[in-house]
Amino acid sequence: MTVRILSLHGMGTNARIFAAQTAHFRNLLPPDYEFVFVDGTTVCDPTPEVADNFEGPYLGWYRSPSTVRVAAAHDAVRKVIDEKGPFDAVLGFSQGAAVAASMLLHARIAGQRPPFQAAIFIGSPIPFSCSLDYGIDTRTYFGIAASSPSRPGALMQIPDYLVTDPAYLKGEKSAEEVFYQMFHATVDPYRIGIPTAHVYGLRDQWRRHSMDLVQLCDRVTVVEHGEGHNVPAGYSEEIADAVETVMTGVGGR
Repeated sequence: MTVRILSLHGMGTNARIFAAQTAHFRNLLPPDYEFVFVDGTTVCDPTPEVADNFEGPYLGWYRSPSTVRVAAAHDAVRKVIDEKGPFDAVLGFSQGAAVAASMLLHARIAGQRPPFQAAIFIGSPIPFSCSLDYGIDTRTYFGIAASSPSRPGALMQIPDYLVTDPAYLKGEKSAEEVFYQMFHATVDPYRIGIPTAHVYGLRDQWRRHSMDLVQLCDRVTVVEHGEGHNVPAGYSEEIADAVETVMTGVGGR
């Protein structure tokens, strides 16, 4: 039986690039794995590591993870599921992984059946919420003045180790008030209950984000590698093994 895996690329790449980035470990998996690569909905600048090697368009799921933009990303992925699904699992890199994790957390919060039975997160930042009811209010980190929290009692400070490249933390200009709600295990009791694989590098600037995402999941398999923010070809066997582990029992396997 074919196992279908929705594949969400990172910011500043596209579906074709993500297919190339993951080819090494995908070639080690059984032939009944079908990876469906889809393009993000937002045009953005290319990431430095792909600009010289791949043609555009360069896309993402949002420019910054405000509640409104995260909600729009959820809607875009749901549309893909409606049109091309169903899918047994999801594979995401960087921003694509964060979108998938956010969707799974919101499904758990709502008491809904998760849209996937397993997930593989590669180099994932911490996911953001599309609701003010959850997460840490991080507006000030995105350059937006905030004199009071987004909800009574909400935290407005994140651990220092989660503050990464300031170039990422750019707020969006809008006539409406903009909010950024970062999910975190210290404030949010909800957990992703499906099997999840987490792949991250020791030299990745988002490593601590990826490690904290592990804390938001119940059934985890971790692959830690020695590289940076990429899909490491040299660890293809380890990644393929992790995929096989989380896919046990999925799609009749």
